[in-house]
Amino acid sequence: MTLLLLALSGCLTSSGPCTAYCDYVCDCHGDDPEYSCQDCYTVYGGGDAELQDECETALADLRQADQAAGLTCDDTTDTGA
Repeated sequence: MTLLLLALSGCLTSSGPCTAYCDYVCDCHGDDPEYSCQDCYTVYGGGDAELQDECETALADLRQADQAAGLTCDDTTDTGA
C-alpha cells in the first residue's frame, strides 16, 4: 500500500509540460464542461516522455485561444520558457 501511495504521489508531483498543461486546465478551465481536470491527469499524468511535446503544444494553443477570446487566468503554471 505504501508503495502505491509513493508511486501515485510521484505522478502527481512530477513537473514538465504535461503537468503544466493539466495544472492550467484545472486552474483556468475547472468550471468549463469542455475540459476535465481529472481526465487530463488520467491521460497525461504518467509523465510519458512521448506525450511531453503534445502537452507543450496543447498548453500553448490553449493559452493562445484563451488570450484571443479575452479570457484571463491567474494560473501559476511555469513552463520554464
